[in-house]
Amino acid sequence: MVKIAIIGAGFSGLGFCYHLLNKKEGYEVTLFDPKGVGGGASGIASGLLHPYPGQSARLSWEGKKAMKAAVSLIDVAGHALGERVAHEGGILRLALDEKQEKTFQKKATEEDDLEWWGAEKCQERVKGAHFCPGIFIRSGLTVHPHLYLKGLWKACETLGARLEKKAAIVEDLTSFDQVIVAAGSGIRKLKECQDLGITYNKGQLLECQKPSYFNPGFSVIGKGYLALSNDQGKCYLGSTYEHEFLTEKPCPGTATEEIFSRVGKFLPSYGLFKPTQCLTGVRATNRKTYLPVVGRLKENLWVLTAMGSRGLLYHSFMGKKLAAAISNNDETLIPEKVRI
Repeated sequence: MVKIAIIGAGFSGLGFCYHLLNKKEGYEVTLFDPKGVGGGASGIASGLLHPYPGQSARLSWEGKKAMKAAVSLIDVAGHALGERVAHEGGILRLALDEKQEKTFQKKATEEDDLEWWGAEKCQERVKGAHFCPGIFIRSGLTVHPHLYLKGLWKACETLGARLEKKAAIVEDLTSFDQVIVAAGSGIRKLKECQDLGITYNKGQLLECQKPSYFNPGFSVIGKGYLALSNDQGKCYLGSTYEHEFLTEKPCPGTATEEIFSRVGKFLPSYGLFKPTQCLTGVRATNRKTYLPVVGRLKENLWVLTAMGSRGLLYHSFMGKKLAAAISNNDETLIPEKVRI
């Protein structure tokens, strides 16, 4: 029996864990996380899953494959939990200026899962929005992170995974054959990972009561975003990207001011959304690119981190690649573009 330790129980840790245990028998897996399953940034993610980020909505590297891999795990989690863990109604990205409008309109002719919506249709479907066009991402999902992680952990547990709700130091895990660091911001505390070129930013979002008239049936992205909740009476407005922060705790005043400023650029009726809670987490990102950092640090130590705001998109795809690399003791099975 090969003993595996995974540091981190968020998207990356659970995604890798499931793929490894589902690959073949012979692994005994223990996850370590002082905050438990989804206690970090993964647990308060917006849940917006699509492969067209950024101002130009350019298709992410391996975006279609990553989407397919993520959807497969969403199905696994939903089956394990016995309920839906994601909303499949698509995602609307609004074009907020002429340049973006031209870019989005061109993208809609290039990708078969994108549909161009004129300003009239967008305003009709999103009550209270500015008069602007956009692209509707038919493949887009709004994942409910707490349900998804709960279901994915249940699937991992069924396959034999164990969870220890405590911090772990690499040098103390000598009883394990392989150690995988799948932590986000917690990786700052591990001396073995200090030279990976990772930077950190704090993200805050607002859980809000939404007005009764507002029911578009899909999440909306403009300068900020409005993400649906599994609770029909609530939604999430976000998000901040704070590269300099004094505390990791929620700062409701700062968050509300910045998020309302962002959301107000496409939803002038934002004042009718009543904040009930401010949620926060710290993202770990690659200092050089938007891609994750994956690979072998030394003989029995591997890393799967720096997912940033694209953890939902890449966690399953990268977890599966890493599981294959470890099973075959061949790090070249990890794509060169993300490999250490």
